[in-house]
Amino acid sequence: MDQHGSPKGGPKRTLTVFALVMITTGIITSVHGAPSMAEYGFSLIFIYGLVALVFLLPSALISAELATGWPEDGGVYVWVKTAFGERMGFVAVWQQWIENVIWFPSILTVMVVVATYGFAPDLHENRWFIFCAINALFWALTIGNLFGMHTSSWVAIICTVFGRILPILFLFGLALLFINRGNPSQISFDWNSFIPDFSETSKLTFIVGAFLTFAGIEASASNAASAKNPRRDYPVAIISSAVIALVLVTLISLAIAIVVPQEQLDLDAGIMQAITILLDSNGLGALVAVAGLIIALGMLGEVNNWIPAPTRGLLVAGRDGSLAPIWQRENRYQAQQPILIMQAVIVSSISTIYLFFDDVQTAFWLMNVVPTLLYIVMYLLMFSAAIRLRYTHANVPRRYRVPVGNVGIWVLAMLGSFAGLIAIVFGFLPPDLVKPEDRNSYVLVVAVGFVVFTILPFVIYALRRPSWVTPSQAS
Repeated sequence: MDQHGSPKGGPKRTLTVFALVMITTGIITSVHGAPSMAEYGFSLIFIYGLVALVFLLPSALISAELATGWPEDGGVYVWVKTAFGERMGFVAVWQQWIENVIWFPSILTVMVVVATYGFAPDLHENRWFIFCAINALFWALTIGNLFGMHTSSWVAIICTVFGRILPILFLFGLALLFINRGNPSQISFDWNSFIPDFSETSKLTFIVGAFLTFAGIEASASNAASAKNPRRDYPVAIISSAVIALVLVTLISLAIAIVVPQEQLDLDAGIMQAITILLDSNGLGALVAVAGLIIALGMLGEVNNWIPAPTRGLLVAGRDGSLAPIWQRENRYQAQQPILIMQAVIVSSISTIYLFFDDVQTAFWLMNVVPTLLYIVMYLLMFSAAIRLRYTHANVPRRYRVPVGNVGIWVLAMLGSFAGLIAIVFGFLPPDLVKPEDRNSYVLVVAVGFVVFTILPFVIYALRRPSWVTPSQAS
């Protein structure tokens, strides 16, 4: 072990604080869910702030402590495994991984829609086009990753700055100019509009979208070991990224809510609807296609980062004996080829949901809500692990510790867990976009997806064999 507590021969320490902030911001600032939050109008600020306080803040601070105490490869798998054993560690990393697998079709859908909107806006309602396009994209990216085509830190910085930060600031600036020129705002800016009406149960499910927007901050832990000084730099980066992400997603959601009438808002095309209105109002309608391509490229970088990231933790768990040897292999480019191919096959299978639902919007939302519920299970395990490790591994050096001693970590973990459980309940409530005759089917799909994918890792782990442990991992 080196002086920072990471294994010798591990990743080179080349990432600066700025690079860590940009990479982490790119990971957690997911704009594809902004249209769903725009449904809440001005009160989206209240909801984003509340979710940030009760979920993002606990996640960020607890992740910072865990990552600086255990910065080695494996992330949440290592944390939960150290606290509760290999089985629960495998369950945690499985939830983190499978959440992404189910989520990929939804973000790819938005990417395809924004890329083509300036040329053929009606394609976003063509389910066969969406199905074929997202599969072609995902398999192309997967094949690229098989050859070690991972995004370097400078590419991640470029994607974050030019594909996220600048477009969002530009879009919000146009929205302010839109109002300043006397155009009517689609939302009211007053106190009554700021406090959401929680009695509207058909909208409560969209709050789950805020959780998905902020989920993933712990995934940047895989970059902690590459920091020049992980115990010092990582806490600064993760907290800074959380603040930046909160500001960015709030601004883009507000911009959409201001200019797009709620009854016309599409969950997958909402960003482009807003861009079209704003550019047209400034005589720049010819740039709609260009704007769509810029945002699509930002999303492309996000997806490409996520394709290999969670599979690393799954690989580490597999080498501990949780997966058969075939899933522990890497090719000559050090890519976990069998897992990546299996992941692409599952993504293709899940994307067939578009072929079974006539309404693209409903299918799209299902691929947002189900992964969020699965991800929350992982967070419940992570929060619990953080508390346990404070007692069982109290002497492990952590550059960053959650303030106020054990009381502080108990409060944050309980706060984040309670918020997560509430979100799970909200996830089962059908939104207005689901037709009355389809609401039972909607709830059934959510329930089956949540239960099956949560139970599956326990089944897989129960089938493990002692011979599956990689020799170098055996103790």
